[in-house]
Amino acid sequence: MAQKSAHFDTVEVVRNRTIRPSTRLETSKSYKIDTRKVSTNNTLIVNIDHEAKPFQKSYKFKGSDVAHRNSISFRVDELESPIRITWSGVTPIETFVLETKSEISKSLETKASGTVRSNSSQINIKTSFAPIEDQNIITLILGTMPGDKSLEYGEYYKNPRNRFWKIIAAITKNDLPETYQDKKMLLLKTNIGVWDVAHTAIRKGSLDRDMEVQEPNDIGSFIAGHKHLKTIVFNGLESEKLYDRFFERSRKIKYVSLPSSSSANAGISFKLICEKWKQILDF
Repeated sequence: MAQKSAHFDTVEVVRNRTIRPSTRLETSKSYKIDTRKVSTNNTLIVNIDHEAKPFQKSYKFKGSDVAHRNSISFRVDELESPIRITWSGVTPIETFVLETKSEISKSLETKASGTVRSNSSQINIKTSFAPIEDQNIITLILGTMPGDKSLEYGEYYKNPRNRFWKIIAAITKNDLPETYQDKKMLLLKTNIGVWDVAHTAIRKGSLDRDMEVQEPNDIGSFIAGHKHLKTIVFNGLESEKLYDRFFERSRKIKYVSLPSSSSANAGISFKLICEKWKQILDF
């Protein structure tokens, strides 16, 4: 998110990342930071903490050093004391030790209303909700983030123009369930779960192109906690791109990208999209 610095005329773009060894392979030590929204006249602030250890540091970068990149990355060496962070291909201009995690929260200047003030304007931060899941799921379908209608009702794919539930009913040879509870039960009896990549994001409407992700969902912990999970299915190319921006792919999981069920993808016929989607029943 972007906000005016209290001491500088440049705009600060803030990113937060938590080191989570519990959700990663032992050999996975690299973390990505999304820099696509950083311009040359910005200052990038990266706040890093640890899920279990007393480590909180903030790193400042010149916008001109990162603006030409889609992302930057750092490696973590936990054998060092204190933890050592090594940046790849870019060097911070300043490093700060944060005494508590509350200082990271203060740097964001988030309000209880879920908005951030930036240059006297309000930006709405949207938050996704819990997945549809149980311990028996074999396949997890990932979208980007619930649309505004879904967020309003707390139901996945609430917009009637989204073909998701019609596709699921068709490929499982069921009538379209009338209630949301029945829709969830249809998924779970087929050992399918649903979630989204983004946990919080700035988005004006429901379109992915208008979204700036602030924090991803903890999909690594989800994978670790579902021992029967074999396949992750991306509901559209955008969810796949978003996943790869924040996570490394697990060698234990099969990844499949399918045409988006969104109304924005109405150019593909219902028959053809069902032909593509029915493969999720084979996993």
